[in-house]
Amino acid sequence: HKVMPDNICDKALDELQTADFEQHRFYNDNTKELVNISGNDELDISNTDISSKKIITNRLHAIIGSYIDNLKLPWFKGWNAYSSVRFNKYSKNKKMALHIDHIHSLFDGKLKGVPVLSIIGVLNDDYEGGELMFHGEEYKTKTGDVVMFPSNFLYPHMVKPVTKGTRYSFVSWVY
Repeated sequence: HKVMPDNICDKALDELQTADFEQHRFYNDNTKELVNISGNDELDISNTDISSKKIITNRLHAIIGSYIDNLKLPWFKGWNAYSSVRFNKYSKNKKMALHIDHIHSLFDGKLKGVPVLSIIGVLNDDYEGGELMFHGEEYKTKTGDVVMFPSNFLYPHMVKPVTKGTRYSFVSWVY
């Protein structure tokens, strides 16, 4: 559903044009190493602190909090914290391999826990390809959409290669 207004998405896109990106790698919990599953076709990521990052984070916090408040379960406090927003850049032919978000390594530092909720936000839709897939089915997204789902083995997902343009998104994980 559309959660991020166009002006926030546009601001993030402008700021990301000068951000530093590096190729994404998956953490292998068995070997304790970062591995490149897709070769040179894996997306690029950035943890750059841009001014729109705080705006996006605050908006996500409010939306998740509102959802939990509407559950009206006084014994359920919701979450402990969430990771910093990370930005994803998919140039032509870039993708994200099939995976699940049960990310132990994300919380090895000051954060303690395992993610329970994954968040993907879409910053633009002026590209071709780059489809978000769950269980082999395409999940249609547009600029400003945010997709939230449990971070466990029941929700394997991937992003197919971009065929034209550049796809930008952001991710965060709640624990």
